[in-house]
Amino acid sequence: MRAIERAASLLNVSEYRLFNEAHLAWFGDRAEQHEVTELFTLFMMYGEVPEWADNYAKSVIQDVKANRYVSLNSFCLLNLAPRTEDKADISFSIMP
Repeated sequence: MRAIERAASLLNVSEYRLFNEAHLAWFGDRAEQHEVTELFTLFMMYGEVPEWADNYAKSVIQDVKANRYVSLNSFCLLNLAPRTEDKADISFSIMP
């Protein structure tokens, strides 16, 4: 739970938006609004964090600690087509 809060703060976005971006990065497609709302409600009420959201948040925090340039767009996939193969690795941009 703390990773979600910290990553959202570092990216200057809401925790809800972070859930949306984490879903996009993990599954390769935007989630339905009601799905994210349901997961976010469980997060806010009970502190339940899906593995994919936790991993996404931790990767944001690691990049910031490594002094890498981090923006929300550097974690998004450009191809929004449904995934037909194994999940591809996500690459990050490092800017001086």
